[in-house]
Amino acid sequence: MTAQTPPAPAEHNGDGGKQRRLAVVQDEAPKPRDVEDLCEQFVTVCESAVHPLQIASALEFDGWSDQAVRKRYGVSDVFTIAEEMYRRVPRRPAEPPQAPDPWRVSKLRPAVHGLLYGTPTVCFAAASGLLAGRGTLTVLIVALLTSWGLSQGLAYVGYVRLGRGAQAQARRVLLAGLAAGLLGVCLAMDFVSMAVPVYRPVFLFGLGLGSYMLGATVLLVLGAERLLFIALLPGVLGSVVFLIEGRPADLEHPVQYALAATPVLALALAVARASGPVDREAKKKRAIARKSGVAKEPPARLVEATDLRNALPSAGFGLVAGGLLVFPVAVGVPGHHGISAGAVAVSLPLALSMGAAEWMLVWFRRHTQKLLRNTHDLRMFALGARLMLFAALLQYVIVTALLAIAVDEIADKTGLLHVHWTALPQIAAYMAVGCSMFVSLLLQGFGSRTFPLVACAGALAFEVAYRSFWVFGQIVVCTSLLVVLVLYATVVLGKAARHAT
Repeated sequence: MTAQTPPAPAEHNGDGGKQRRLAVVQDEAPKPRDVEDLCEQFVTVCESAVHPLQIASALEFDGWSDQAVRKRYGVSDVFTIAEEMYRRVPRRPAEPPQAPDPWRVSKLRPAVHGLLYGTPTVCFAAASGLLAGRGTLTVLIVALLTSWGLSQGLAYVGYVRLGRGAQAQARRVLLAGLAAGLLGVCLAMDFVSMAVPVYRPVFLFGLGLGSYMLGATVLLVLGAERLLFIALLPGVLGSVVFLIEGRPADLEHPVQYALAATPVLALALAVARASGPVDREAKKKRAIARKSGVAKEPPARLVEATDLRNALPSAGFGLVAGGLLVFPVAVGVPGHHGISAGAVAVSLPLALSMGAAEWMLVWFRRHTQKLLRNTHDLRMFALGARLMLFAALLQYVIVTALLAIAVDEIADKTGLLHVHWTALPQIAAYMAVGCSMFVSLLLQGFGSRTFPLVACAGALAFEVAYRSFWVFGQIVVCTSLLVVLVLYATVVLGKAARHAT
């Protein structure tokens, strides 16, 4: 066996000394400029990193090991170069991806809702010639106020259930609320018939009016606008034909049947839609629980006391808003009999404008959310939100005024109604009421429900107390109400916390 001769001690010592000298030179020398290139390569990770470990993980995921960074950059390990990159690159966190706009809705839907709100007024115009006698106005006012209040409370509870994702439970609540609301309307009509002599056709019309309002509420909450159009079809078509033909006596009974068909259809379609199919998933879970012998949990209450308490402001606002709109009709014009032409001329535009109001609410929501994302100064946000509030209100005023002009022209050319210039003050008062309702709905959409209710109730109380001033008192009260609500809205809606949800 041939023995291997080890290297000469002098040569070995010479190489080791050379390596040690190179290591010392590398430690003392500045880091290579290639680190800057590495920082540029991982700039997105470095700018968003909150700790060097995130950069180290990205380097290792890209294939950089301790040996590779030691050989390329002269550092001990990956974490060391990650710390260096963390120090060199300033923090500029990437903006999170923009969330989908929850307020992006079709422009057609608010217009459809406006038609649904406005077309029933044609039925009132036709029925005004068919309904006569003592107690007619009282019955109509009580039916409107009762159904408005009950429908607003029912809509609130239904939307709350839908907001929780409980579609089946929302249908059951709406069905039960529809039955309770019908009972309330019947009791109100019975009370009026006992207090005031009422003709049977008038009593039935008031009952049908309240029933239609409740059925329409259920269909709108469940998004069944097409079914509501079907329910309105006989009453609206019959009324239009009756008015165009000049209210002939031989069409009175057919029109009465057509008007009666609308609330019956609305109730039937609302019950059918609210009944709906049984939730298959819930039914499957109950079947599995029965087969497995698991004790059945006690069923949850259909409506909690908290829901009823929370619905009271909405029901109260519907009642008070209805009072503000109906009161000028109930008072009438001093020295004249019948309903004021100004009230009739502006009732249809106001009803149609509710579709525009719905769109303006969505427009305001979308723009304030965008402002909230792009503004970092609270004072600038408050200023921008208030400017958008005034812009939305101005748009609503313009749309309502254009609708009033269009309706007035159509009514005048068809001979259905002639509005004299003396009705302009009452039209102005109604316009102020419409703007007040718009601002109130805007405040309610941002969780402020008590103040609009109190303000509108106070305005109605003043109108009743100073009814002897007639239209001039209405202008003063309605304008004051609008000013108060707008001032309050500028304070509330200027706070960023109101727009955080």
